[in-house]
Amino acid sequence: MSKRRHRIRVFLNEPGRIELATVLTPWLRVGATFGAYVECRKVDDSGAYFEMLLDLQPDDDESVDVRLRVPHHFVSGVLDVSDFDAFSALYSA
Repeated sequence: MSKRRHRIRVFLNEPGRIELATVLTPWLRVGATFGAYVECRKVDDSGAYFEMLLDLQPDDDESVDVRLRVPHHFVSGVLDVSDFDAFSALYSA
């Protein structure tokens, strides 16, 4: 299993990606095998908005927590796997 910290990938639909592109620049991964996604530490989909807990790592290597709330209709799916690299390898095989 990868030594990488556990992350949850939140996939955005096209309107969400376009609308949030500027705000999500440090986190948005476009052109991935599965589509545009944001890597999160935690998510909460129980409120009026879909909440994502993101890391921002400035130059001094200290991580800063960033909470971002987006409309639910911008989210197309959530992928939570223990080893994303292994999952990607299986998916692309």
